[in-house]
Amino acid sequence: MPTTPRDPTRGWGLVALGSFSAISPLCTDIYTPSLPEVVADLDTTAAGVQLTLTGFMLGLAVGQLIIGSLSDALGRRRLLLLGGFVCVLATLGCAVAPNISTFVGVRVLQGFAGAAGVVLARAIIADTADRTRAAQLLGALAAIVGIAPVAAPLLGAGLAHAFGWRGLFVAIAVFMTAVTLVAVRAVPESLPPERRHPLSPSRMARSIGTILTRRAYLGYLLTFVAAFGAFFSYVSASSFIYRTQHGFSALGYGVLFAAGAACMTASALVAARLAGRVRYDAMLAVGTTGLVIGAAGAFVASRLDTPLWLFIPSTLVLTTSMGQIMSNATARALAQTPDVAGTGSAVLGTSQFLAAAIVAPLVGLAGDASPHPFGIAVIVCAVLAVAAFHLLARRTPPEATTESSPKNQ
Repeated sequence: MPTTPRDPTRGWGLVALGSFSAISPLCTDIYTPSLPEVVADLDTTAAGVQLTLTGFMLGLAVGQLIIGSLSDALGRRRLLLLGGFVCVLATLGCAVAPNISTFVGVRVLQGFAGAAGVVLARAIIADTADRTRAAQLLGALAAIVGIAPVAAPLLGAGLAHAFGWRGLFVAIAVFMTAVTLVAVRAVPESLPPERRHPLSPSRMARSIGTILTRRAYLGYLLTFVAAFGAFFSYVSASSFIYRTQHGFSALGYGVLFAAGAACMTASALVAARLAGRVRYDAMLAVGTTGLVIGAAGAFVASRLDTPLWLFIPSTLVLTTSMGQIMSNATARALAQTPDVAGTGSAVLGTSQFLAAAIVAPLVGLAGDASPHPFGIAVIVCAVLAVAAFHLLARRTPPEATTESSPKNQ
C-alpha cells in the first residue's frame, strides 16, 4: 500500500527549512557584538573586519545563484543536505582562522555552502504550496529568521564572554549539524523528475534572462533588494555605533539589537497572519513607507553623531518595516516564476546578498570614526526600494503577471 509523501513544510520539516533560512542572520548577528574583539585579536581594522561580512554575503550571493539554478535540474534534497554539511566544515574553519585573510576566505565558503539552505527553503515552499499558503509559509519563515537576530546577539555576547569570539563559531557548527541531521529525516525531495529541466548552462542563463524580463518580478526583486540594503546598512554599522561611539558593552548592544529584531519578527508574524486577507501590495506599501521614514530618521541621526533618542526609534521603525517587506515582496516575486522556482529564488537571494556585500564595506569607509557613510547608505537604499515598488511592481498591468487572483494584486 503506497504511503503518503511527507510534507516538508510541516512539523520538523518547517523547523529545518526555517533554521536553514536563518543562516544569514545567525552567522552575522551572533558575532557582531564581538567585532571590536575580532579587530584586536586578528590585528586588523574596522574596515578589514567588515570584509568578513562582505565575504560571507558574496558567498551567499554566488551560492544561491548556482545552487538554486542547479536545483531546477537536479532536485532540492541532495543539494540542501550537501550544503548543510559543507557549511559545518567551513564554520569550524572560521573558529580556527589564524589571520584576517584566512577568516575572510572561510567566510566566503561558509556563505556559499549556507546558500543552499537559504535558496532551497524558498524553492521547496514554491514547489509544494499554493499561493496563499506560500505567502503564509514565507511569513512564518521570515518570523523564524527573525528569531535569530533576537537571540543571536544576546547568545553571542554570553558565549563570547565565556569562550571568546571563536567559540561562537563552534556553537554555530553544532547547531548546523543538528539542523542538517533533522533535514535528513524530515525534508523529502519536493521536485519530482518530470518537473525538472535539463542541466545546461545556456538554459540556466536563458531562465535568468527570462524572469528578469518579467516586469512584476523585477519590481518586487528590486524592492526587496534595496530594502535589504537599507537594513544591512544598519546591521553593519550598529556594533560600532553602539559600542565604540556610545560605549555599550557587548551585552548592552545585544539587548538593543535584539529589540529591533523582535520588532521585525512580530511584523513578519502579522504579515503571515494577514496573507490571503489583505492585499500583498497594501502591506508592501505600508512597509516601504515605514522603511523610508525610519531611514530618514537614521540619516538625520548620522549627521548629528547618532543621538540615541533619534537613532534607536528610527532603527526600530526601519526593522519593523522589514517584517512587512521581506515576506510579501518574496511571495509576490516568486509568484511570477512558478515554472522555474529555483531560479526565481536564486536570483532573489543572489541580488539580496550582493547588495549586502556592497553595502558593508561602504558603511565602513570611515572606519569607526564617523557614522556618515551609514546614513547615506541607509537613505539611498530606502528611497530606491520605494521607487522600485511604486514605479515598477505596483504599476505592472495585471495581464503582465502570472497570477490570476485579483485579491492578491
